[in-house]
Amino acid sequence: MDILQTSVDGLMIGSTYALLGLSFALVFGIMRRINLAFGACLLFGASLSIYLEPILGWGAWGLFLITIVGAALASAYVERLCFAPHSKRHGAATAMVASFAVWMQLDEISSQLLPQRTHAFQGLEVSNFWLGEIFVRGDQLLHFAIALVSILLLYLLLYKTRIGLLIRATADSPETAHLLGAPVPWLGFIVFLLAGILGGVAAFMILSADGHVTPLFGLWSTFKGLVAMIIGGVGSLMGAVLGGLILGLVETHAGAALGAEFRDMVTFGLVFLVLIVRPGGLLGVKIYRIDSLAQERV
Repeated sequence: MDILQTSVDGLMIGSTYALLGLSFALVFGIMRRINLAFGACLLFGASLSIYLEPILGWGAWGLFLITIVGAALASAYVERLCFAPHSKRHGAATAMVASFAVWMQLDEISSQLLPQRTHAFQGLEVSNFWLGEIFVRGDQLLHFAIALVSILLLYLLLYKTRIGLLIRATADSPETAHLLGAPVPWLGFIVFLLAGILGGVAAFMILSADGHVTPLFGLWSTFKGLVAMIIGGVGSLMGAVLGGLILGLVETHAGAALGAEFRDMVTFGLVFLVLIVRPGGLLGVKIYRIDSLAQERV
């Protein structure tokens, strides 16, 4: 029963990691770029929400909305400043270096909004309950449901709308999509907005479960998102979801069996194993295909 309880907790946590991985997979899928400032965008959204909450008095749902809007705006800012000007050939390294610089900038803005190193983060108040012999935290169950709805909405957008068709066409071949009349530069902007929204949702759920935010949250969320994408498959949206769930399960079981101090060590070991056995990730394309995809925008 302890294994089942730990697995349930792992899936709840893994759903938030899935959203982080999806954000990275979206950007890489259409732009063949890694946004190093992703975590800083989430930290900015969280810092902005804490800063404005006493002024607006909107409560936990207000924090939820402001975190998402702040993260999306910061993500759009990163795209316009770092990635849009360097979308052509030989621009990958420049864009990544630029995003690292903006990471430092956003971190500094966040520290100005929240001068103290640790700030309380108000979560949604949901009652806990027992499901047979399994204890279910109400807030984690709500977060799991929000993550599922977010993934479903993303699926509907990408596979049931014209703009989703254009995004997928651009991911397959930017040149062909451009010849067909797709506004490729603006699609990149939209993808960054979507990544910021998904990241903002994940940031709120993670921080409300923890009850506080620190300056290290940006680095932490960047790491978790990258690991989820690497495990599931670089460039695979379904793989990012699977990678996030696996990461949550592995971390939770490792923490229960070995202690919290060994949790990250086990995570690094999992990434190392995946890179050796299947370099493209569990649901990703083969590594030589990934290399060729990256070269399309380098």
